[in-house]
Amino acid sequence: MKKLIAPLILAFSFFVSCRKDIIDVPQTEPLRPCIAQIGNPSGRTYSSDSVVSYLCTSKHCGILPLSAKNYWVYQDSIFQDGVFSKVQFDTLRFTSTFKSLSDGLVWWESNINVGLPNRLYVNDSVFFRMQERFFIQGYMDARKEFGLFTGDSLRYLTSFDDIGALGKSLKVSNSIVSPAGSFGDCIYFEKYSRNYRKDQVFFKPGLGVIKYIREMAPLGTPTIKLQQISTLVSYHLE
Repeated sequence: MKKLIAPLILAFSFFVSCRKDIIDVPQTEPLRPCIAQIGNPSGRTYSSDSVVSYLCTSKHCGILPLSAKNYWVYQDSIFQDGVFSKVQFDTLRFTSTFKSLSDGLVWWESNINVGLPNRLYVNDSVFFRMQERFFIQGYMDARKEFGLFTGDSLRYLTSFDDIGALGKSLKVSNSIVSPAGSFGDCIYFEKYSRNYRKDQVFFKPGLGVIKYIREMAPLGTPTIKLQQISTLVSYHLE
């Protein structure tokens, strides 16, 4: 009898140890849903006190995926008026978020510049910029910066703050290569103000800026010179 009981106890113990409801299975965090953005705030004006600091814990779908957990690492080649100075690495994050109370849109603010608006809202096809109105305090204006377009190219009026500029957008036929990978179906955005500044942005929709080139005329001169080249090295998107 003792010889029969011992195997039974052993088998029961093995059965219990294998039951899923008894085993302490590590729990993984469920994937957060991505919230689609469909607003179009172009041309809207907000009073400064109606745009408030807001802690955004969700992730937003759009032409640029936005989440407090997302980041993009860039290798920056820095020039002093066309003369190479140094190389440094910077990480782009959207560190602050704001809500415009009149329409409930969430605006994201970046910590470094890679050619995107500093404070922006994005839907599935367009970047929108929010900035203080020049010469009049207490108001914030929203306008379209750039976005997807029909055809192969597009030209439009734009600006560097209060300096007039011409904008140009092109669909890139070849892949853009960086240390982060090779990216097809990119878009080239250019903003140019003669004798003042030129920005060039190579952008992959749904991912972010692959390369950013900034040229600017030294104070008191009419000739723009290279100031910065930022190239995507790695990124993390959730």
